[in-house]
Amino acid sequence: MPLTVFSDLTRNLRVARISTWISYVALIISLFGDGLLSGTAPALLIIAVLPLLLFLPGLGRENHRSITMLCFVCLLYFTVIIANLYEPDKTLFGVLALISVVSLFVAGMMFSRWLQAENRRNIVNNVDKTIVKTTDKNVDKNMEKGE
Repeated sequence: MPLTVFSDLTRNLRVARISTWISYVALIISLFGDGLLSGTAPALLIIAVLPLLLFLPGLGRENHRSITMLCFVCLLYFTVIIANLYEPDKTLFGVLALISVVSLFVAGMMFSRWLQAENRRNIVNNVDKTIVKTTDKNVDKNMEKGE
């Protein structure tokens, strides 16, 4: 499969990284805010947010697999948030949670995709440099031998 070249991949990565983190934090805050306004016990709120917190180390290390799995977990939160929005006691935090989970899914998927492309580009560049160095060493050896 040919590698897709992104001329501004670094800028895309930076925007996706920032968007992912903002959406991630906004989702956690909105879930806590919605739960506290509805009278949910803080211990239950921690349990509700725990699946999101499990992906914090992978998100911090920028592991594209962790980010992709976080996006799939967001789909579960999306279904619960949509169901909660149809309840009569919905709050503004529920709407913020919906916006946050959708933006986290989109930004996270793009971040993961662009991160994979950047990693592939770095691998290809490193392999090319290694081949050039190896070829240069072989040429130098052959010149010393007089070939």
